[in-house]
Amino acid sequence: MTEDIPTTEGEAVSGGDRVDGSTLAVVTIATTLVATILVFLFRPALALPMLLAFVFVTAVGWVTYQAEVARLLTLVATVLTVLTVAFITFFLFASALPAFLERGLGLLLIPEQGGDARWFFWLESVLPSDSTYWNPLSGAYSLIPMIWATVVVTIIAGAVAGPLGLFGALFIAEVASDRLRELIKPGVEILAGIPSIVYGFIGFQVLNGFIQTNFLDDGASFLIAGIVVGVMALPTVVSVGEDALSSVPQSMGDGSVAMGATEWQTMKSISIPAAFSGISAAVILGLGRAIGETMAVAAIMASGTQFADPLFDIFDANATLTSLIATQYGSASESTVDVLFVAGVMLFVIVAGMSIVSQYIERRMQRKLKGQQ
Repeated sequence: MTEDIPTTEGEAVSGGDRVDGSTLAVVTIATTLVATILVFLFRPALALPMLLAFVFVTAVGWVTYQAEVARLLTLVATVLTVLTVAFITFFLFASALPAFLERGLGLLLIPEQGGDARWFFWLESVLPSDSTYWNPLSGAYSLIPMIWATVVVTIIAGAVAGPLGLFGALFIAEVASDRLRELIKPGVEILAGIPSIVYGFIGFQVLNGFIQTNFLDDGASFLIAGIVVGVMALPTVVSVGEDALSSVPQSMGDGSVAMGATEWQTMKSISIPAAFSGISAAVILGLGRAIGETMAVAAIMASGTQFADPLFDIFDANATLTSLIATQYGSASESTVDVLFVAGVMLFVIVAGMSIVSQYIERRMQRKLKGQQ
């Protein structure tokens, strides 16, 4: 007995088991959707009626030919997702292009008063100084201080999220009972749903007083922002890290126990090395998502645009790339907006690169374990 295999594009959309009239329904819905998109682009005033027409036609088709309409909707959702990502990427790079063409590498140089700009690597001769790095009124658009602040906050966040996320994942995957695991893991994942501005506000209110009292610091700092961003990354690190540890074949742990190893020795010598790629990917993915969080950092960090003095002072503060965009775009001129898009491109490249690296590491782990559960 042979199966009906879709051989044409129409069958691939409506399915090999389509019934009479389903093709007409699918074509009608697709046509209405295309018309809605075109009207939205060229006649926005008529977009709402067309959208309602699309919803009505889709509802009728769903009641009559549910399977075929479901296939079409899944295809449409996939295509729209890809197009949306492509459009955002194109718009971001296209908007940043004028600033790249006008200022070039000047965006990554340190200006010197009375001289030419210098590279960031020549810090020993130009920092600390009174140079103006960011002042749209005078045409100074150096993103180097904000890049440095982003690096410092990310390092602190990694120092928080890495160890805590690893031990949290170990506890859930290796130590906790099944009943306790069912309670803890959803609770950890719920943390990801807390708005970033809430993290920032609570972090500032709770940590700021502690820092002022114990470290004699008088305000927000890289340390507070890094701790908050690290806590925001914890749900991702714990969840993905636990999945990586759970994917280690049970036979490996059983063999270690049979050889007389303790539970901790098994975790230290078997579970962590076997799942190290996945744990590394969890930390990278968690930090990548946290780096893009704007409101938490903007609620904590100062909007200053000078380097910390000295550079490694974690109790100093200035704007990161995200907080710079959040605090500047409202009153920015056209040329300043172009430079802010450059900062957005940098963030996009950083986060996308970290995501790609994490996926590569996860695939290596899956190949290493050969897909065994």
